[in-house]
Amino acid sequence: MEIQQSPLFAQYIKQLGWKTEKIGPYTLFIKSFFFIGAIGKLQRTTTLPSYKTIIALIKKHRIKLLVVEPDHSISSKALSLFTTMLKPHVRISTAHYLSTKTIRVDLTSLDDDIFKKFSEAKRRAVRRSTTLGVSIKESTNIQELIQLKAKTAGLFGGLTTYGMKELWSCFAPTNASILLAYAKDREIMGGVLLLYWDHCAYYWIAGATKAGKKAFSPTLLVWEALKIAKKNRCETFDFVGVWDERLPKENLVWKGFTKFKEGFGGSSLYYPLINI
Repeated sequence: MEIQQSPLFAQYIKQLGWKTEKIGPYTLFIKSFFFIGAIGKLQRTTTLPSYKTIIALIKKHRIKLLVVEPDHSISSKALSLFTTMLKPHVRISTAHYLSTKTIRVDLTSLDDDIFKKFSEAKRRAVRRSTTLGVSIKESTNIQELIQLKAKTAGLFGGLTTYGMKELWSCFAPTNASILLAYAKDREIMGGVLLLYWDHCAYYWIAGATKAGKKAFSPTLLVWEALKIAKKNRCETFDFVGVWDERLPKENLVWKGFTKFKEGFGGSSLYYPLINI
């Protein structure tokens, strides 16, 4: 079960003002909006719910728009059939709120073997960052990461940090880690928030200053994050989204960080696309 269907994530979503409904082992998230009515989100389920169950919840909460983004184990054909059956009762979102493709690194190998799968450029970057005196430390201060992310995101700082405090309060300390990169003068140059669920580590939020990028701190942070994830008994490291070539006109700005994530030797994982 992926993290979006964990009880900790449900707790987080509730803190943001959403309602929840259980459908067997899964959770449907519901939020009412004044202008468009209620929105329902059913995401990262490994099976699709029964037709009667989901229709009953649509009527109960007066859901006008339904987002359906199941786990990678569901085929696009099955998703299409399911959403077609629901169309007479609710509008199905054609937007993808979650990433349709991600990259995952297998953590079951030895650290040296994981490092050998990095691209040559990434291995050099790790060594170069260490030579420049960048150090990585764990932290429990979510505010430091929020301030860093807001600073590095520019005009969109407030959007990129929305919900971070609530997220940390729900997952920490057992199911989350903060890693911060420091320069020699102890200035924070970069940071990462990791979330853990079901033996998988999620590279949830990351940011770096211009100086941090020049010192390759994002690369060193990923390398240390992989090792920290292993210490927390994770078997998989999920980069939480990359550009999907199946949707060539969408999320073009993701190509930059996609190239960055591809350098760590992981494998691509695809989710079913919404075709209505």
